[in-house]
Amino acid sequence: MLSLTSGTELRRFGRGRLPRLAVAAMLLVPLLYGALYLWAFWDPTGHLDAMPVALVNADAGADRDGARVTAGQDLTDELTDGAALDWVVTDAADAAAGVRDGDYYFAVTIPADFSADLVSAGGDEPTSAQIDVTYNDANSFIGTTLGRSAMDHVRDGVAATAGEQAVDQVLIGLGSARDGMLQAADGAVSLRDASEQLGDGAHQLADGAADARDGAARLASGASALDDGVGQVAGGADRLSSGAAQLSAAARTAADAGGSLAAGTQAVADGVHAATQQVDAVAGGLPALSDGLTQVGAYLTARAAAGDPDAAALLAGLGSADLPDAATISAMTDQLHALDSGAAQTAAGAQTLSTGLITLADSSASVASGASALASGADGAAAGADTLAAGSASLATGTATLADGAAQVADGTSRLGGGAQQLADGLTDGAAQIPDDSAAQRTARAGALATPVGIDDDDVAPAASLGEGFAPLFIPLALFVGGLITWLLLRPLPTRALATPASGWRVTLAGYLPSLVIGAGQVVLLLGVVGLGLGLSIGHPVGTAAFLFLVAATFLAVQQMLLSVLGSAAGKVAAIALLMLQITSASGTYPVETTPAFFQAIHHVLPMTYAVGGLRSLITGTPDARLWTAVGYLVVLAVASLAVTAWKAGRLRTWTVARLHPALSI
Repeated sequence: MLSLTSGTELRRFGRGRLPRLAVAAMLLVPLLYGALYLWAFWDPTGHLDAMPVALVNADAGADRDGARVTAGQDLTDELTDGAALDWVVTDAADAAAGVRDGDYYFAVTIPADFSADLVSAGGDEPTSAQIDVTYNDANSFIGTTLGRSAMDHVRDGVAATAGEQAVDQVLIGLGSARDGMLQAADGAVSLRDASEQLGDGAHQLADGAADARDGAARLASGASALDDGVGQVAGGADRLSSGAAQLSAAARTAADAGGSLAAGTQAVADGVHAATQQVDAVAGGLPALSDGLTQVGAYLTARAAAGDPDAAALLAGLGSADLPDAATISAMTDQLHALDSGAAQTAAGAQTLSTGLITLADSSASVASGASALASGADGAAAGADTLAAGSASLATGTATLADGAAQVADGTSRLGGGAQQLADGLTDGAAQIPDDSAAQRTARAGALATPVGIDDDDVAPAASLGEGFAPLFIPLALFVGGLITWLLLRPLPTRALATPASGWRVTLAGYLPSLVIGAGQVVLLLGVVGLGLGLSIGHPVGTAAFLFLVAATFLAVQQMLLSVLGSAAGKVAAIALLMLQITSASGTYPVETTPAFFQAIHHVLPMTYAVGGLRSLITGTPDARLWTAVGYLVVLAVASLAVTAWKAGRLRTWTVARLHPALSI
């Protein structure tokens, strides 16, 4: 029985197109609700790069140690390159207007003193840098929440970089001090090296002095040897004297012999002189002899001619006799005269020789002996001179070493002074580079280092709580659901009115005005509960009530149109589907830019979008052009919906079988 009943009930939806569509709707509405909602909000935080955010770089830059710092431009480049949000680089006026009008969800301003504050951490007045952010909850409470979260990440990232710069700036002085300390250390090293060289020079100086001492000792030894040599020379002189005496005796003997030689030579000279005189006499008789011989020859020749054999023999003998002629006798005479002269000179020379030998005898022996002793002494003196030379050379070497050591000592002393000056200068510079902060400066510097970058929030229209942030969505949502409930109980077009000849507008208003009264009551009760009971702070209570009345009127008009055109069952299904589309695309929670393109496309044509936007501006207390845009759109949509319903009401005056027996009813 149960199976038969169930089958009969389901079989009822198999007849006609509309029942089949109803079955499809029953199957698809849960899927539509679940899948559509999850699709819309699957990963909104992963699409924050679609949220337009104004970025204003007013940083004037700063100088640090002669280098230009443009931290504002660096941050701008980093943000736009990172594309975590849809950064729109603009000026301050456009950013303010854009946040106010909803063109930007919020605005980030890098102030003019951003770079100066960053580099101030190492200066006399350390100050934390600030980033100014302007929010407007009237744009989107969730958008503001996401923006705050995003700016926290931006601040942390910037603070990390800025913190490094700030610490680097603070440590510049310490780094300079370190450099000074390193210079001081270098000076100390130089001082140490100079000291080592000074010590080495001192050692070399000592070694040189030792060498000089040894050289002096050897020089003294050489001088002693020289003295001994001189003594030996003196002894040699004595021996030379003795030898000279002996030579004198020998020379005297030779002198005596020379006297005898002189006497003999004189006798030879006398004999030669006598012979010369005799030869002269002979030479004087030679002419007479020649004449006599001539006469004898003539006589013998005559006798030999006379046949005297004896005379011929004598003549032959006389002819073969070698008798000196006058020329020969003259030459002999000249030679004898020369011999006579030479003999006289020889005698004189012999006499002189005898005298010289006597003189030689007086000194030769002593000279010979002294010369021998002198030679011996000269040998000793030469040995002493050699020793003296060696000592002098050693002394020269030691003196040279001493000079080198003294030069190194002088150089080391100079470097010692330079190193000491470098040490003093380095320590002075290092001390000057270390900040000498007062207690207030230390506190300020610690704050600048701990929080190098801060966020200065400025809320144009802040929401007091999470409930206030979501109220612009949930209140219109409640009114739309309230309209659905209203039309479950009220007829969109009264049957009795359709039976009269009244116009479609009158029939439409006959069904619409009762729902509008219910809608006004819903608005009053809803505002009373959320305002008084939950404590919702409303900036413009009267305006909010009037706007919500318009919202409720529009929702009722749209729902009446759907029910009238599509029928009771299909119209209610369509209204529920419209509700789901509006929830996902009205930007009541996450910014519509973070949703898929489909929801962004229908965002601008659905009434919930304008209901949410207008209510935000009224609750937060900063109504702007968006409110009047929403009012205009809702009024037009309400009138258009009523017009379509009036048109349909005119068509419904004719009853058909389908109307009498609808295929689907709720």
